[in-house]
Amino acid sequence: MFLLPNSYVQLLKRKDFFTLSLLIFIGQAASAFLVLSLIVSVFLKTGSNLGVSGVILSFTIPAFFLMAFAGLFADAFDRRKIIIFANIFIALVVLVIIITQSVIYASIPLSFFYFAGNTFFIPASSAATAQLVSKKELLIANTIFIFTLAGGVLLGLFIASLVYFFLGAKATLFVCEGLLIMAASLSFSLPKMLPIAKSHDSLISRIKSLWQGVVYMFTSRALWFFFVTFAAAQGVIFFGITLAPGFFTEIIRIAIKQAIIFIFPVVGIGVLLGVYFIQKTKIRELYLISLGNSIVGLTLLSFGLLIKVQLLPQMLVALLSVPFLIFLGSGVTVVMVASRTAIQTRVPHTHQGIVFGANIILASLIATIMSILAVIFEVVFGYLGTFVLGGTVLISAGAILVYLGKRWKY
Repeated sequence: MFLLPNSYVQLLKRKDFFTLSLLIFIGQAASAFLVLSLIVSVFLKTGSNLGVSGVILSFTIPAFFLMAFAGLFADAFDRRKIIIFANIFIALVVLVIIITQSVIYASIPLSFFYFAGNTFFIPASSAATAQLVSKKELLIANTIFIFTLAGGVLLGLFIASLVYFFLGAKATLFVCEGLLIMAASLSFSLPKMLPIAKSHDSLISRIKSLWQGVVYMFTSRALWFFFVTFAAAQGVIFFGITLAPGFFTEIIRIAIKQAIIFIFPVVGIGVLLGVYFIQKTKIRELYLISLGNSIVGLTLLSFGLLIKVQLLPQMLVALLSVPFLIFLGSGVTVVMVASRTAIQTRVPHTHQGIVFGANIILASLIATIMSILAVIFEVVFGYLGTFVLGGTVLISAGAILVYLGKRWKY
């Protein structure tokens, strides 16, 4: 039986940290319900990866344009109030989506407003996670954070896939709304989380502190190293999301409505393995990032080559997709936990809102580019050629990261 280490149990026993973790989990599950409704509906309507890319743009563009303001807000105001406002706002947006009774034409532009509200929630909750624990507990807190983040998305996507398959898109949106109402209610039980400890700070001193955060972010080479790595890992995820519907339909030959039931629990196993590995190892963050990149790269390269030689029967190809998804999930999890921990250990909590806000801006930009590149690469190289090329790039990136880290003494 898998048991959590005592250090994890003790942290989760703290009411405030547990409430925040549960809130993040529920919020991510709700977002998963909305995203799945959009992606599956658009793909079934268009049969195109380009359509899926359009859905992705509807929730990466708000983050790109608004995250700078969201990061500043998270470092200037009570993070509890920001979390409450964001959850209420996005719950109202989903209510409007339901009232329009259109999953594609009305809800895609409305999803822009949903993820605009969610953009303010992300840096506030990210910074609040570090604010509720001591510095020596950051690795544990980040492991739990990534687990709740990924777990909420994956469990949400899996349950959403079942609801969508049996009950349709509208029922999926109703469940999404219920989860958001629950998250908004939980937000009120969080404690005050003012980013600056001194209550007598003036507006000028707050602005000065925010400016110091900007300067720190742009002058710390070590921070930039892990900052870019964390953002790039999210870009890889969006690259995969863009290709997944077409890949499983054309290569694995499983209809998208059946594939979505299969994909998410398998990826979830990979996330669990990644989290388990992180908590058991004492390897430095730099080497964990390199290892995670190499796992993802080797998985893509080997899977692409095995299918490309066309010596495997279709049934075996389908079976091989199970370890393929598991290794992808574990590799990306290792990279994200390690890079996020490295960032938080180098940034004081008073600046973490702006740092994570800026990180999501970069991640949104990378995700947008990667989603578009996924469509282009699939057209030019095909799915398997894209896997081989992507795997080679990621393996090379892992080696380069180790070289740079050793040279710069990270």
